[in-house]
Amino acid sequence: MILACSILIGGCAKGDVEPTTAPSETSASAVVTETTEPANPFADDTSLHVRPDSNPNGDVVILMTGDMHSRVDKGFSLGGVYEVRYQLELKGDTVLLVDTGDAVQGAPIGYNTQGEAVINLMNNLGYDVAVPGVHEFHYGVDRFFELAKKANFEYISCNFVKEDKLALKPYVIKEACGKKIAFVGVTTPKAITLVPSEYFQNSAGTYIYGFMQDETGDAIVRAIQDSVDKAKSEGADYVVLMGHIGNEQVSAPWIYTNIVTRVRGCDVYLDGYSHDIKNEEYIDGEGRKLTRISAGAGLRGIGWVRFAKDGTVTTGLHSWINDNISAVELFDIDNPMVRKVNEAMKSYPDKGFG
Repeated sequence: MILACSILIGGCAKGDVEPTTAPSETSASAVVTETTEPANPFADDTSLHVRPDSNPNGDVVILMTGDMHSRVDKGFSLGGVYEVRYQLELKGDTVLLVDTGDAVQGAPIGYNTQGEAVINLMNNLGYDVAVPGVHEFHYGVDRFFELAKKANFEYISCNFVKEDKLALKPYVIKEACGKKIAFVGVTTPKAITLVPSEYFQNSAGTYIYGFMQDETGDAIVRAIQDSVDKAKSEGADYVVLMGHIGNEQVSAPWIYTNIVTRVRGCDVYLDGYSHDIKNEEYIDGEGRKLTRISAGAGLRGIGWVRFAKDGTVTTGLHSWINDNISAVELFDIDNPMVRKVNEAMKSYPDKGFG
């Protein structure tokens, strides 16, 4: 059972290790057709996360969400994710929080603020890394870059390009408890067909943005492998592949079975897009077991990876299948994030789309 706690103080160091080469700054030129002006529902979007007073045990745990679709109060809810992290940290774990895309669209709180309220809440919760999915581009590419600037966490993708140059960093290395953990991002090329294609074009109708789409999927695999190899050359102890790829055959060849079976050097694959809740094993490109974790949609799942002090790696998945009540409601959880989400939902109740 998840317990409610609210006493928060100091903790184990975490930090960023920058890649040696970073892509140049870019901006989009697509015209956004949405007319709703983005709101700023909270004056303060700083992190509410402060580690509890516990002795770090040397273990680093990655918690992952994906395909939230703005359902910030559903399933575990963001308040429940806060509580899961708190309980882990209370036991001495150091926790990093990541998201595999499609967070900012899907409910009124997303639509009516063009994603800003969701980004603010993710800032409040203290996310570390995220991958853009399909619907990070729902309000236009320009708007995505605006949201990425507002985010206090890094968006990464090794295959999102503007005029054949990377539009985002392909990976980031986080350091926690003496471990260097690289996160490599990848985004499905189906994004071009699932939101208005003009978002990815210039005023003349020429595509200036892309996702290294080809007929075989080879370009994406090469981009991933290049990022993995570079991260390892920069001292990464572990590599976490974060994708918004899925396995829908309509997306072939850009599907996870065409990726996880070919890449080498990844320790785990955190996936989005398919909305499935799975913790499953594959054999990678060098014959090693590679676990894929997908956390469903609407915060019905929280995936986890534990990099233990002794070097062992374990994975798992928490699932919440009751759509009639959230974990926060059922267990009457109260913490700073629960209160922040409740505040947001009063401004943007889940009763229709604007």
